[in-house]
Amino acid sequence: MSQTPISFLGSWDTDSTVPQPSSRNPLKQTLAPEEPWDSPNPLSPSWEVDAFCWPEVVLKLQEVNTESMRRVSQHLAASNRSGLKILAVTSGERGVGRSTVSMHLARAASQAGLKVALVDADLQHPSLIDQLQIDAPNSWHQCITDGLPMDEAAVSSVEENIAIFPLTEPQPISMLQLHGMRMARFVERLAKDYDLVILDSCLLTKESTSLVGYETPASLHAAIVVIDSELSANDRLEDACCALKTMGIHSVGVVENFRP
Repeated sequence: MSQTPISFLGSWDTDSTVPQPSSRNPLKQTLAPEEPWDSPNPLSPSWEVDAFCWPEVVLKLQEVNTESMRRVSQHLAASNRSGLKILAVTSGERGVGRSTVSMHLARAASQAGLKVALVDADLQHPSLIDQLQIDAPNSWHQCITDGLPMDEAAVSSVEENIAIFPLTEPQPISMLQLHGMRMARFVERLAKDYDLVILDSCLLTKESTSLVGYETPASLHAAIVVIDSELSANDRLEDACCALKTMGIHSVGVVENFRP
């Protein structure tokens, strides 16, 4: 990934589209009691590292955009106070820097004092374990398919308030149809223990119109669509935004990656 600068072309609305604490609380009302992870005990990741090996592009983003990083941190903290708990990062095409943006946002939220869960939610093309150089023994999808305890699927950093929930190998996109509801409840369970859940999501296109974590419009509080200033086609951006609108996700921002 050669992109480094990021331009935030839009932002999510923290006043009307993010569910407020006084409104219906999907975290409590949609969690099925029969799920193996339905426990009152807080999550305690079984695996940890001293610090994640963040890709050079992510570190450079922070180095050359200090003021932008500060503003993003403040905005995430303010949005979290207004009800933002689950944020999906998606795009209409591959190779535009979704994972870079997801990692950047996770670091920004952590620096704002938020406890962050970063989930590799790109079923067919997972990349976080490679980019972060994590030797992850388990994958979060095993919690859905095999009843693996959630603690066993998390890798946390001692130095940062971030836990990674990796995918260790590609999964068929059919999992969205087979286990979509359970995956949404899994994400909702994460949101009970973490201030902010960031989903490094798959593509949204005319053919693929759903995301990990989506069950109802209340399941995903906001989404960011990543584009490449030089390579992205306008129709791909429109397809992704239309898919989010169809899903009922109206709190949408656009992030533009561009090459120096």
